[in-house]
Amino acid sequence: MFEDDEKIIEFIPKYPHTLPQDWVDVNCPTILEIVATLDTLKKMYADQVRDLNQGRVETELGEENLRNIATNYQSIKAILFEPR
Repeated sequence: MFEDDEKIIEFIPKYPHTLPQDWVDVNCPTILEIVATLDTLKKMYADQVRDLNQGRVETELGEENLRNIATNYQSIKAILFEPR
């Protein structure tokens, strides 16, 4: 199917627990790294909402965490739409 191994995408065992510090090249992330990071942030957001609703986290701290996660999500998502 493939003539050489260069066309095979390497399996990333950390997915979907990928953050920008896990990227191979922080200045030029791959689409897979960006998507994995977005999925990680979505999971973090959902977990934080669950913890907040169940009273595991103080309301003020939980809401601040949600704002930070949402801001990071928007910043990472903006990478996909940067003019090249």
